[in-house]
Amino acid sequence: MGRTIDGFSLDGLMLDGQGARPLYLQLYDGLREMILSGAIAGGTRIPSSRVLSESLGVSRFTVVTALDQLAAEGYLHSARGSGTYVETVPRRQEAGTGLGRQPDDAATGRFEKMLSRRGQALTWRTSLTLNDGSQHLHMASPDHRLFPVDIWSRLTREVYAEGDFRIVNYREIFQPSLLEEQIARHIAVSRGIRCEPEEVVTTLGGHHAVTLLAELLLNPGDTVAFEEPGMAAIRSIFQSAACNIVPMHVDVSGPNPQTVAHRDIKLAFVTAAKQQPMTVAMPLKRKLEMLHWAADRDTLIIEDDLGSEFRYRGGPIPPLKALDQAGQVIYVGAFSMTLLQSLRVGYMIMPRALAERCRRLIQVRYRALPQFTEQIVGRLIEDGHYTRHLHRMRRIYAKRQTRLLQILRSDFSDIFEPPEFASGFYNLCYFKDQSIDENAVLIRCRQQNLGVEQLSYYYADRTSPRKALLVGFAASNEDEIEHATKLLKHCIDVK
Repeated sequence: MGRTIDGFSLDGLMLDGQGARPLYLQLYDGLREMILSGAIAGGTRIPSSRVLSESLGVSRFTVVTALDQLAAEGYLHSARGSGTYVETVPRRQEAGTGLGRQPDDAATGRFEKMLSRRGQALTWRTSLTLNDGSQHLHMASPDHRLFPVDIWSRLTREVYAEGDFRIVNYREIFQPSLLEEQIARHIAVSRGIRCEPEEVVTTLGGHHAVTLLAELLLNPGDTVAFEEPGMAAIRSIFQSAACNIVPMHVDVSGPNPQTVAHRDIKLAFVTAAKQQPMTVAMPLKRKLEMLHWAADRDTLIIEDDLGSEFRYRGGPIPPLKALDQAGQVIYVGAFSMTLLQSLRVGYMIMPRALAERCRRLIQVRYRALPQFTEQIVGRLIEDGHYTRHLHRMRRIYAKRQTRLLQILRSDFSDIFEPPEFASGFYNLCYFKDQSIDENAVLIRCRQQNLGVEQLSYYYADRTSPRKALLVGFAASNEDEIEHATKLLKHCIDVK
């Protein structure tokens, strides 16, 4: 503006009447910036609203609104009968000092040093296989296009129409919800686990369930036996809890408890029905060995049943929990792979006394799963829609895996060892050439929007004895699989 009124400079105040931001906010921003930068010194008298409005060409309402906001935030103060003055405040910190703005590299280094050991354990990886629905051959994502939208919408309307507004509040967590009751019934038929609703605890997904258990049961320094290779995201939960993690090596029968020499083990984490990432199912003999091993040490086992619903040949394989007679196993399940990942609905099945404690923890730390969501998922199971949805998904995913295997065995015969038919969402494909740079391959796959993963990601030291890719099929239809495998071949062939 280039004007001065009674010693008050309007230089630097730029108001745009055609801008999207309201004029009073533009004036507020300009004056606030001038005060913080020291362009307007503390103690300076502000011209009257009438004078400012005339000089700036805006309404008095605009000026008064901006000044009132500045006064409310402590930038201005009024002296009775004298006028409005700029408050004397410390100047804003300059870049590179204190918490002021710093160059990105310097700021990154500074805040990296501030991370706790827990923060470092939880954020070590910079490149993730994102489940954003756009990636083909994604190894850990269902096809959300198969979600029963019409049924879900109808159930949503029904719950709303009933007008029970208690469901919008936190529920009485010590009474089983409809969803917990339905899970107890469904799990008895589908997985052979006999339990009461009071032994079911709903959570905000499988990872949340394990986080709850870590908070409830583990002290820093406690020993946890963990599958090697195993789910890196879950391993990081125990690492962040400052636990001593010992490897339970995976062989052709799954995690082998005899590879764990330590006796003082408080928890063990296993994936029995479909080991992640090796895809092997734990046979009966190994399950019984695992249960005896845990009982001998008074060790609790966390069994994550991830992806067990999707077995395409033969009947479902019962989980470890179905054989548990002594309350050694805490079973973790979720609906992320069968419904929508964004719903964040999971559950645990555990001895009632432990479930009681877990509910108390949820009440203090997380409250509870939203009742509204619980009602809808509970009715989806109760009315039989969930079971029918699972059957449909299995048929579709089986066809997709068959097509992927056909392509891998023909077009990739010189690249991969012949992959086996697998349960879950992906096939484990070992490279014939073990000198290949799998990191470079993965980077190229990310650039082509392919959601494959490298086997080494699942090892504690990020190094696998054999190089391999996890190539998904569930989230992509057959046409998409054909297109994506051409891109995958190009990513591998590039020298």
